[in-house]
Amino acid sequence: MALHERLALQALADAGLELHDVDAILTLAPRSDSYLIHAAAFAEYLGITPPTALTLEGGGAAPAIMVDMARKMIEGGSAKTVLIVSADMPLSVNTRDAYVNTLADSGPVHPDIERPFGPTVPSLFGMVARAYMYEFSADESDLGAVAIHDRAAATMHPNSHMRSPMDIATYSASHMIADPLRLLDCSPVSDGGAAVVVTSEERSGKGGKRPIRAIGAGFSTTHLHLSAAPSYTAHGAGLALDRALSFAKRARADIDVALVYDCFSIAMLVNVEDLGFAAKGKAGAAFRSGEFKLDGRLPINTHGGLLSHGYPGRAAGFGNLIEAVVQLRGEAGNRQIPNAEMTMTHGMGGLFATHGVLLLEAT
Repeated sequence: MALHERLALQALADAGLELHDVDAILTLAPRSDSYLIHAAAFAEYLGITPPTALTLEGGGAAPAIMVDMARKMIEGGSAKTVLIVSADMPLSVNTRDAYVNTLADSGPVHPDIERPFGPTVPSLFGMVARAYMYEFSADESDLGAVAIHDRAAATMHPNSHMRSPMDIATYSASHMIADPLRLLDCSPVSDGGAAVVVTSEERSGKGGKRPIRAIGAGFSTTHLHLSAAPSYTAHGAGLALDRALSFAKRARADIDVALVYDCFSIAMLVNVEDLGFAAKGKAGAAFRSGEFKLDGRLPINTHGGLLSHGYPGRAAGFGNLIEAVVQLRGEAGNRQIPNAEMTMTHGMGGLFATHGVLLLEAT
C-alpha cells in the first residue's frame, strides 16, 4: 500500500492535481497484498472517499482496459479525474517456489486438462517457442535477438531492473529454463509499479507537462488456456490493433513508437508479427538487422520491455504505458525518438489469451 500511495502522489503531482480532485480509483489486485476490494482498501489508505473505487482483472492487457474505462467515465460524465494505480512486490514478498506455484495455480494453467501434467508458465511459453521454431524454421538466434535488443534499450533507462550489457555469447551462456527458453529469454521477477492520471480536457496540463490524449483502444480475446488456443503461433494482438486504429482513424504507418508486451522473448516474436510489424517468421531477422532499434524503421520497447526493464507481477505492462507517455512528452533523454507524435501500447494477458492496445497522441 505504501508503494501504491507513493506512485499515486507522484502521478497527481505530475498532473498538477490533488487527492481531492480524484473522482474514481482503478487498481489491479496485487499478488503480494490481498484485499477483498483492493481499490476500496487503497482509497481508505489514502483517506479519500471517491464515488468510484474499482479493482479490475485484465492481466497484462489491463493498462489499455483501465485507461479506456477512465476515458469512457469522463466522457459519460461520471468522473473528471481518474487515478489508475498498479503495483506489486513479488521479488520481496514471495519466495521463488511460492511465486512459481502462484502463477501456476491462479494463472493460465487449466486445473483439469493441464495442471495434472505439471506445467509451469515458462514451460507453456516454451511449447509456443518450439511450435514457432518448427513452423517457421526459426532458431535460438531469433530468440536471442529479442533479448539483446531489449537489453540494449534498458541500459539507457536509469530505472531498469537489468542494465548490464548483453551479447549473443552472454545470452547463449545463460542456462536453460524451459527448452528452448533460456534464463535471458524470461523476464526477471521485479518489484515496482506505475500510476497514471486520466482527466478531463479542462483539467489537463495543470502540472505544466504536455497533455497526452488517448485516441483509440482495441481488444481481443481468443482463449484463456493454451490447450484451447486456436493456434500456437498466431493470436489476437493484430485484431486488437486493427480495432484501435479503426476507432482512432489512424494507420499502422502513423505509429512512431511501439511498446509490445514481451514477458518472454517468444512473446515478442509472435506479438510483433501478429501486430503486422514483421512478416510471419521474420521478426527475429528484423530484430537482428536493427529495424526496431531507436534509429530503425519502427522503434520498439525503447525502455527495455518486460525482459529487461522489469516484470513487477500484476503491474506488468504498465511500464509500456509510462514509456509511451514519456516518449510523447519528449522526456526520454538519450533514448528519445525524435518527433514522436503517436505511440502504440500493447498488453497481453495469459498465454496470448487477451490483448489490449492503446493509441496515444501528443497534443
